[in-house]
Amino acid sequence: MAEKIAHEEPPPWPWVFHFDANKVAACRVTCGARLGLAEWVLGDDVEALASGHAKQRALVVLDLAAGHLAAGRIEAAFALASRALDTGLQYRSGRIVERSRAVRRSLSLTSPPKVVRDFDERLHGVYL
Repeated sequence: MAEKIAHEEPPPWPWVFHFDANKVAACRVTCGARLGLAEWVLGDDVEALASGHAKQRALVVLDLAAGHLAAGRIEAAFALASRALDTGLQYRSGRIVERSRAVRRSLSLTSPPKVVRDFDERLHGVYL
């Protein structure tokens, strides 16, 4: 349905934005991540990452990381989370840093792999 909306016309009000297929995919990824449904997160196209503002993309990347964690792909999850954390630090976004911490807290291992320890070191001492 989102594909049928014409993009030539400006939105009727300044606070209304176009809701296209990429935003639908991003919402699906976010819902899947919050519900712990890895097949929703990993099964959808990652076109949602190609659009939008860098901070919004970073939040979607963190949702993808949560999906990878739900599927047991720790290395891939923390590679994505590190990329999102870079954006959060670059833009000094407390929201992105806190969501990165939430992704880290969702994994509890007695001896985490090196990629997780590296992520912990980067998060240690970050206050925004």
